[in-house]
Amino acid sequence: MLVMQMCELFPEASEMDITRTKALLKQYKEKKHKLEHFNKKPPENDQQQEAYSKLITFTRLIETAVDQILEPDVKTVLEYRFIKGNSRAATMLRFSGWNCCDKTIDRKILDGIESVANTILYL
Repeated sequence: MLVMQMCELFPEASEMDITRTKALLKQYKEKKHKLEHFNKKPPENDQQQEAYSKLITFTRLIETAVDQILEPDVKTVLEYRFIKGNSRAATMLRFSGWNCCDKTIDRKILDGIESVANTILYL
């Protein structure tokens, strides 16, 4: 009974949530760059201030969710791929020294995306 109650309290991300999270992760690097631009040159009007606030919210959400990934190797791969903005090919090359195949790295990326999606449900 307790397990069922816990599942209800903490539902898993759906496939749609995971797809949306992957898209958000792909946007992270660009949005972080825009936020850094605003930090150098502060917003000058209400429209820019609103954009700045949204960028802060977005980047904090992603950074917090990524920080919550428990498995160190999954977190490392996801940070390299999305937070640092590297391509899949660059990610495969970077982690080829782990003596695992591309599919294993892809699984780590997917596990990370799922973890982020689950965390976003609660933030």
